[in-house]
Amino acid sequence: MKTLKPGIAHRFGRAVALQLALVAVAAVLGTWGAGWVMKEILVKQALETEADYYWMSRIQNPDFDLPDTRNLTGFLSTESNSLSLPAGLQNLDQGFHELPSQSDYSIAFVSQKDNEKLVLLFDGEQVHELTLYFGLLPLGVVLVLVYCSIYLGYRFYRSAVSPVISLARKVESLDLESVGNNEFRPESLDLSTDREIITLAKALDRLTKRVREFIARERDFTRDVSHELRSPLTVISIACDMLLTEQELARPAKNSVHRIKRAADDMNSLVEAFLLLARESDGSLTTEPVNVNDLLTEEAERFRPLLEGKPVELNIKTNCQLEVNAPSKVLSVIISNFLGNAVMYTDQGAIDLIIDTDRLVVQDSGIGMEIDDKGQAFKPYFRGSNSRRGGHGVGLSIVKKLSNRFSWQVDLTSEPGVGTTATLHMPQAKCFPLETQLTSAPLSS
Repeated sequence: MKTLKPGIAHRFGRAVALQLALVAVAAVLGTWGAGWVMKEILVKQALETEADYYWMSRIQNPDFDLPDTRNLTGFLSTESNSLSLPAGLQNLDQGFHELPSQSDYSIAFVSQKDNEKLVLLFDGEQVHELTLYFGLLPLGVVLVLVYCSIYLGYRFYRSAVSPVISLARKVESLDLESVGNNEFRPESLDLSTDREIITLAKALDRLTKRVREFIARERDFTRDVSHELRSPLTVISIACDMLLTEQELARPAKNSVHRIKRAADDMNSLVEAFLLLARESDGSLTTEPVNVNDLLTEEAERFRPLLEGKPVELNIKTNCQLEVNAPSKVLSVIISNFLGNAVMYTDQGAIDLIIDTDRLVVQDSGIGMEIDDKGQAFKPYFRGSNSRRGGHGVGLSIVKKLSNRFSWQVDLTSEPGVGTTATLHMPQAKCFPLETQLTSAPLSS
């Protein structure tokens, strides 16, 4: 299964954070670049221009004064008298030289013409102040504007997508089985919500109402039909029992009556399962402590006559007394489905019913299932390639739905020609020693 991407709000938040980080990096680089341009280009170019201007002015006026300002000081010497220069400037070659200084930045430019050497010393005490005034302050203003625009864009985006996020959360927590909830009522939305969001909410509201109507209709139909079918099935079963008491009934006729009664019992079990599913949907199932050992014994005795004439042993192996809090009918339907399949598809060998610490196991030596069939065994109305007459293809799907309702796990392992093992895991079950007398709920017939 593919991993879902984060929500749109989360992704947009990351995009905004990335933009802010990039703007911050750009600000740092811009500040550094402004200082570098100030020092390496503007200052040096100004010194070269000042030196050229001095030499030109000296040609016209030999007594032209050397530059002498707060930041710029000029020194003039001849090759024969370089000692007139300060000590740190005497041995400098032509070009630019950065000098150690108490200020942040000091640079000397040496220019030579004829036998004279001109040294311009620039003390960059105000370079950082200029960088601050002409670089950082405008940059700070730009950053504030950029951050404000990003924040306003983020707030606008949040206000635009928040109804979508709200609808997504409602869809995620939607319970179609509950009746009367109106999660997507358009009137519950803010009047400033976009038209598209209101349209989507109306569509979802109509859809959930229709789905709930279908679910309620299906539940009512299942309950009504199941109740209506119980009466004729009861009549058929009673009639079969009465016929089987007739001593003069021929053996072929008795076999036919047995088949009719077996089919009626199977149909009655199916009706019970449908009723359980309908009750589970409307929450009318009541739980009670159930002794799994007694229930398994009862179901085993009910199926034992179906093995008459087959070389098959039906064994019950109990390692403990198992008690679980659940409707006894639910467990009865699950065990009945497991046992019914085992009896139907086992022609020789044994069927073992095992009760362990937290599980119920039905293991047979029947014909088994193909690998492809096993993967689809819990699908409704699926019948495998080795299916026999008498099944409806809904038994295991009902077992799966009922077990999911109580957080039980159903495992099915099978091998063609070896047999099938059906396991019902009940993590909430309590295990007691075999000699313990349990006061569980009475079993239903």
